[in-house]
Amino acid sequence: MNWVLRCDEETNDMFIMWLTGAAGAGKSAIAQSFIELCLLHGLVIASFFFGRLDGSRNHPGAFIATIVYQIYTSVPATQKHILAVINADPLILTRSLEHQFTQLVAKPLSSAYYSGNSWLFGFYPVIVIDGLDECLDKEAQKEILRILSHGIHQFNLPVLFLIASRPEHDIRVAFGSHRMQGIYKRLYLDDTFHPDEDIRAFLKDSFENIRTSHPFKSSLPVVWPTQNSIETLVQKSSGQFIFAATVVRCVQSIYHQPHDRLEMMLSLRPPQGNLPFAQLDVLYSMILSSAANIDLVLYALSIYSHHVVDERFCTLDLERFLNLREGELDILFCDLGALVSIERIENYEYGPSIKMLRILHASLHDFLLDSMRSGRFFIDINVYRTAHLDNILRYLTLGKRPLLYIYCH
Repeated sequence: MNWVLRCDEETNDMFIMWLTGAAGAGKSAIAQSFIELCLLHGLVIASFFFGRLDGSRNHPGAFIATIVYQIYTSVPATQKHILAVINADPLILTRSLEHQFTQLVAKPLSSAYYSGNSWLFGFYPVIVIDGLDECLDKEAQKEILRILSHGIHQFNLPVLFLIASRPEHDIRVAFGSHRMQGIYKRLYLDDTFHPDEDIRAFLKDSFENIRTSHPFKSSLPVVWPTQNSIETLVQKSSGQFIFAATVVRCVQSIYHQPHDRLEMMLSLRPPQGNLPFAQLDVLYSMILSSAANIDLVLYALSIYSHHVVDERFCTLDLERFLNLREGELDILFCDLGALVSIERIENYEYGPSIKMLRILHASLHDFLLDSMRSGRFFIDINVYRTAHLDNILRYLTLGKRPLLYIYCH
C-alpha cells in the first residue's frame, strides 16, 4: 500500500511489484486483501486471477477482455476510446495479446490520464495479476510480462501492476530481462516478514474460534490445544500458511471431534484411509508434475528424505553424489521453485561461496514418504537405500564432504 500511495521512497519509481514466494505462502490472499484496501482508498483497480484448474482462467484468452471491462466501468474517460477501437475492429479480442493490450488498455489509459482528467485524484490506477505461473502457456507468461514492460517504456503508461506468482524459471528469466530493470520491485515472502508469528497467531485465533463455536465443543479437554501442539504446527508450516490453513480446515470439520482431528494432524498418519491433507497433497502433486525428469528429481529428493538433519545440501556435493555434471541441479529443479530453491551462501566454511539446495517445506518430507498421499511421487526408502549403495562407494573416492557425512550418519 505504501508503494501504491507513493509513501515509500524505495519504490516510488517502480511500476511493477512482483509478489513471489513458495507455494502456499499466501500470495493470493495478500493480493485479494490488497485489492480490498485499494477499493477502500477509492483507487481505480482492475484484476485477473489465473487458476490452473479452472478451464476459463488457466490461459490468457480472457485476460485482456476482463481487464478492459473493469477499466471501462471504472474510468468513464476511457469509454469513448475503447468503444472506438472495438467498432473499428470487432475481432480485436482475437488479435495478439500485445495488440489487445496496446489498443484497449495502454492507449485509453494514457489518453485519459494525460488529458488532465481528475478521476485519478493524483494516484495511478492499479492492475493486479495473480497466479501468473498458473497460466499453462509458459510463452504467454513471458509475453504478458513483456507487453507490460513495453507499455511502460513505450507509452509512459500511468499504471501500477501487482503481479503475484511462484518463482518459476520462465517468470524469473522474464523479470531478469533488461527491459524490466529499474521498473520493478521483487517482494519475496520469506522469514524477513516473521511468518511464524503470523501463523502462530492464526492458529491460536482459529482454535479459539473452534473452542467456542464447534458443535462438539463440550467434549474438548480443559486445556486445548496445548502450547506444544501449536509450536509443532508452526514448525511444520515452515513459514507457509498453506499447511496451517489445511490443518485448521480439517480440525474445524463439524462431523468430527476437534481434538481427535488435531491429533491426526500432529501424527500425520490418517486412520482408515482418511486423507486430511488432500488439498495440500494436490498442490504438491501438481507442482511435482511440472518436472521434466521427475524420476531424477525424486532420486535427488530421496537423499533428503533419509533424514531431517538439515534442510539444505551443497549442490556440488549432491551433483557428484548423483553423478551429474556441475550445474545440472539448476536445470533439474528449474520448474520446482515453489518447493525447492537453489541459493548462494556467502562465507561458507567450505569455501568463499557455495550454492545450496534448500527444501522450502518441512511437510514435503511427510508427503513424499507416505504412499497413500504421494501416489506416483512416493519415495520408498528401502528401494532408494539399495539404489544409493553404488553412489556411496563411488563418492568415497572423491573424499569425505558434508553431504556424504550427513547421509552416512
